[in-house]
Amino acid sequence: MESQEPLTAQVIRVTRKDTVHIRVLNPQLQSMVATYMTVEGVWCDEHADNAIIDWVELHADHGRLRLLTFGWVRDEYGRLLGDLCDLQTGECLSDYLVEQRVASQRPHHYMETMMNLMHGKEPDEC
Repeated sequence: MESQEPLTAQVIRVTRKDTVHIRVLNPQLQSMVATYMTVEGVWCDEHADNAIIDWVELHADHGRLRLLTFGWVRDEYGRLLGDLCDLQTGECLSDYLVEQRVASQRPHHYMETMMNLMHGKEPDEC
């Protein structure tokens, strides 16, 4: 039986403009794992890392954030495609980055990732 609790993550650090190192409970392993996550649905510019840090500091509830991911899909570099969400307000990191103009919408991120994986090529922009 599945738990009704939201899947939560703790941010360890921001490693790149679009990559966050997180600690999360992996439901398949039933243990905590550290993994890299790229923010799904947006193209981040070079200043996005500072905005991510600001958002995490403001929205983390005792270090925890809700992790939104679909099927634990990973990109060409092995990073989890996902988004972080405030447990209380529901505000998402990707929306914040777009509002702050440090990222632009990338509506077909999953499809682009799947196509790149199928064709065995790396993306033009990371």
